[in-house]
Amino acid sequence: MMKRPLTVIFLAALLCSCSGTWLMYDTAQKDRLYFTVEGASNVASFALLASDEMHYPVQVSIVGTPKDQDRSFRIELMDAAPGEKAAMGSDSIAVQTAKEGRDFEIGQLVIPAGQVKGSIDITLKRTPEMNGAYLKLHMRIVETDDFLPMDADSSVMKSIITPEFVLLMTDGEPACPEWWKTESKGVDYEWGAYYGKYKPAKFRLMLDYYHAIEGKNPGLWEDLLAKYGYNIDKEGLPRNFMSTNDQSVWASYVLIPLHDYYVEYYASHPDEAENFGNTGDLTTFTWGDPLRLLR
Repeated sequence: MMKRPLTVIFLAALLCSCSGTWLMYDTAQKDRLYFTVEGASNVASFALLASDEMHYPVQVSIVGTPKDQDRSFRIELMDAAPGEKAAMGSDSIAVQTAKEGRDFEIGQLVIPAGQVKGSIDITLKRTPEMNGAYLKLHMRIVETDDFLPMDADSSVMKSIITPEFVLLMTDGEPACPEWWKTESKGVDYEWGAYYGKYKPAKFRLMLDYYHAIEGKNPGLWEDLLAKYGYNIDKEGLPRNFMSTNDQSVWASYVLIPLHDYYVEYYASHPDEAENFGNTGDLTTFTWGDPLRLLR
């Protein structure tokens, strides 16, 4: 069998390796814009949030050269396909088109001067249409005087380059975590002693206080994140971990403010009220005093 000369093979490889990057050096050509997508889909859920709004930035990158002035770009919004569905756990859920102004708002579309990246700042809004459903925000970069959309490239599955970005928005009631004991035949000295009966709104507020630690004490937050997970969802957490591990941290940052909030809340919502005492008892829906964890 005839072998190809090595010089020919080398030149062919060189041409192939440059084919995706030549635009970076040809300033006569328009720069190209693209999203980088990791994983199969992007999902934003309000299920574990107490807030009715969520900030969701989406990065946009260019193949080209930075310029000395801000440059605007454009996107178009695409509708969900007729009959489109997406998996939600073991269920297949219908996908509907998210409506701008109702379900989301999009900020300025700009690549800043001197930069090769920009951000689409999206504000997501909790709406009844998201409850137990998927609303689809589908953006596609379109050509302008300054930019072309980059061709899709899925050769690296963990980091797909694409001119389109899809976000699925949803809402619903968060499931009760395994560590949140909701029933007892007597006095319960485990987790439930300090936060009472499980309620989705209570869990969301608990997570808000927990997440707020990141801004107050970043070093502590990194430690807690490794131990307990972002939504206190690390596998294998025992039911009494709050009263046995990092007691003063849980009390100071989470349990005491949660306790104080609900003392005031139940005073004005007596039909929902639980009881408060020195120790907790889930048979009477009594919260224990988290100050005990500081002693």
